[in-house]
Amino acid sequence: MINRQFKPLFPALFILFSLTGNGYGQVSANDSLDLAPLISKVIQTYPTVQQAEEALNAADLRIALARTAFLPNALASGSYAHLGPVPTLTLPDVGSFALAPVNNFNAVLNINQTLTDFGKTKKNIAYEEKSKEVTTIGVGQVKQRMSLAVINCYYYLLFFQQAVDIKNKQLVTLTEHLKNVEKKAETGSATQFEILSTKVRISTVESEKTDVVTSLNFQVSILNMLLGEPASTRHCVRNYLQNSLIPFAEDSLIRVALNNRNEMKIAEKKVVLSQAYQDLVKKHEKPVLSAFASGGWKNGYIPELYQPRANYAVGLSLLIPIYDASRTNINTKLAGSTIISNNYEVDLTKRTITAEVMESINVLKAAIAKSELFAMQLAQAKKALELADLKFKSGTLTNLDLLDSENAEAESNLMFLKASVERVLVAYKLKAALGMNLY
Repeated sequence: MINRQFKPLFPALFILFSLTGNGYGQVSANDSLDLAPLISKVIQTYPTVQQAEEALNAADLRIALARTAFLPNALASGSYAHLGPVPTLTLPDVGSFALAPVNNFNAVLNINQTLTDFGKTKKNIAYEEKSKEVTTIGVGQVKQRMSLAVINCYYYLLFFQQAVDIKNKQLVTLTEHLKNVEKKAETGSATQFEILSTKVRISTVESEKTDVVTSLNFQVSILNMLLGEPASTRHCVRNYLQNSLIPFAEDSLIRVALNNRNEMKIAEKKVVLSQAYQDLVKKHEKPVLSAFASGGWKNGYIPELYQPRANYAVGLSLLIPIYDASRTNINTKLAGSTIISNNYEVDLTKRTITAEVMESINVLKAAIAKSELFAMQLAQAKKALELADLKFKSGTLTNLDLLDSENAEAESNLMFLKASVERVLVAYKLKAALGMNLY
């Protein structure tokens, strides 16, 4: 519980990462799952995260593919052709002779090497590398989102586990009261009204417990979905609510968020990426200078038409774009429009993050205040129950009045637990809003 001496320090904010409440900091023998291993397992196995990481592998492949433009291309080919009629040449006093063989064979190896494309490949590589940077940040964004989902499920599961225990204790207490009232009724010191009232209270608590168990099972099913485990798998999470407070001023929190949030980083990287794409588009009108070489074996050389002979050819080729119907110019303008749009996205992201941080700060302040209020209420309920128990034992308080005090203590216990869990969840949401890693 936050001590009241901290209240004057607002609007400075104390970020709460987790919380220890009265009676909720101990670890019971039945606890099993810790939060950190759960987050780690979900991040390692959840399909959305794996899909994002596979996109990172694809980005590496695109970079490697862009680099291959500097590597030579080699192509081997072979052909056979049967000619008919064969071209012949007739010379006086010499006679006729064939100019080509009937059966033609040709085997050749062609090699083409780009010497320069005047920066086109370099710009393409730079574009793919910047695309990978965006993808890398996106992977972290997915992990952050999945971590927050696990945290929510974990603490809701913890709340419903504890709520079931509270309801079970209520039922045990009410059952004992019912036995005592029934015994007193046999001697005439208790009425049927007290018996019926106790039974009604038992029925009410059993109904409330049914609702809590249903919610508990729903959270277990969500956890099984996140972990990829069979729907019938049962889980019990560790009762882990501890204190950790770090002081920040609200203005500094916004700066931290703008520097750390993946959404902001992605928006800024998109601007850089669109600029890189515009640079790449401009290079499309540049010429390409290449060297080529080919060599192999073929027949058909005069005078020995049927004798295969080695042959080769080497040279240079220059491709110069002359007219592309303004495609490069239009694509350049489109890329410029994308740059402007992405700059707007950066501004919008800043505003959104600022609003999220301020909302989280205000919600956390309210959660801290509610937690303190319910802690005080719980302490009062416990004290009231102690006094009611003493009066009941002395005979100055009725059984129903004691039940009212016990019910008030149980409900205060439940409300304090709920406020404590909500306070931790709000703190984690603020931590996420600030861009601090949850995994």
